[in-house]
Amino acid sequence: MKKISGVLVGVGSCLCLLLAVTLISTLIINGAWRTATAGLAVEKSAEGRITGNLLVWLDNKEWAEAVIAAFNLHYPEVKVHYENVGNVDSRGKVSLDGPAGIGPDVFLMPHDHIGNAIIDDICFSIPLDMQQKYSELLLEASIKTCTSDGELFAIPISTENIAFFYNRDLIGNTPVPESFEEIIAFSREWNNPSINRYALRWQVDDSYHNYFFLTAFGMELFGPDMGDFRFPGFDTEAAKRGVEFHNNLRRFYNVNTSDATWDATVAAFQRGEVPFTITGPWAIGDAVKNGINFGVTKLPTIAGRQPRCFSGNIVAAVSSYSRNIPAALAFVDFLASEEGAKIQFDLTGKLAAYNDISGIEGLRDDVYLRGVMEQAPFADPMPVIPEVNQMWDAMKALFTFTWDRILSVTEAQEKAMETFDIALMMAGKSRSWSSE
Repeated sequence: MKKISGVLVGVGSCLCLLLAVTLISTLIINGAWRTATAGLAVEKSAEGRITGNLLVWLDNKEWAEAVIAAFNLHYPEVKVHYENVGNVDSRGKVSLDGPAGIGPDVFLMPHDHIGNAIIDDICFSIPLDMQQKYSELLLEASIKTCTSDGELFAIPISTENIAFFYNRDLIGNTPVPESFEEIIAFSREWNNPSINRYALRWQVDDSYHNYFFLTAFGMELFGPDMGDFRFPGFDTEAAKRGVEFHNNLRRFYNVNTSDATWDATVAAFQRGEVPFTITGPWAIGDAVKNGINFGVTKLPTIAGRQPRCFSGNIVAAVSSYSRNIPAALAFVDFLASEEGAKIQFDLTGKLAAYNDISGIEGLRDDVYLRGVMEQAPFADPMPVIPEVNQMWDAMKALFTFTWDRILSVTEAQEKAMETFDIALMMAGKSRSWSSE
């Protein structure tokens, strides 16, 4: 709830009445009144019908039209209006448009925007029955990204993470590697640096793709709950071991980071030139279009341990400024349902954040996304704390400077911590204090 300011203090019945009127007016203006009374509104709607107008912000016209049509089969008395608003832009726009009375009832955003959205108080708290329902159905890590102090403020409707892609034709009768040790053994036979032939190619300096090397040795980014920016973890022994393992792979993909571009790595796999790559579901479409005979599975183990990668979720939220909370909740519930997930997959190819996708027609039969899902239980959602914005360049320093033989691993760790501290300082914070 937002803090209430401007409370009048007085005595006598008239002043008490004036105080009550002022309090209610303030609550109505800032949206908190709708939050406070929405439980009753939802209760009433469950006994009768859900009706009225609804404004939703979605990022794909074809998908929006299909999901609205299907929603109206269940709720024919709700008139849904749609506006195309990008997920990355939505939080900032709701913060401005919501108080002005022109914002949406439902909007989508990346999960790492949820922290600021809660601070801005633009998300209506999801009722307990829906929270319990989706806590059972959806990936635990995905649900956690939308939860604060035990309350759920949005529902994940799609997820994505990296996985291990392999070309069946190029590996022949060799079993699909289940460990990096097996990849290295294959590389010794396959590689020919004189003709730029390497078995495994990936974006070797990218923080998002290389995080799993750190987790394989137990590094905890921002602490065990990924919530304390004072402890980024770049200077730990676990991080050192992860960077050393990553750095040693230079022997089997001997190019500088500037040469490990998308075109030279993932796109080369999509063209059928590379046996193995590490990428995500966004790379599936072109590989299929090019007729590549490939498969997808979870990341190979490192020293017997299953590494954890990053995941990203798109979440659906009800605006705290919504004028039709019951219909908005019903729409979010439909988006997150198995029926909604099927429509989303059919129209966008996105992967639902379900523990079990067997009930989602189409998605359950997609062999590539099933492979991506094998890694999903071993994925950490990108941190939701605001300081994650200062993390990316610091983590990149761990990999870039060692891979290119500019710094030792220890020196790169120091560089990463320095980069993080400078970025924090530019944001008005430090690991010993903050402006908050």
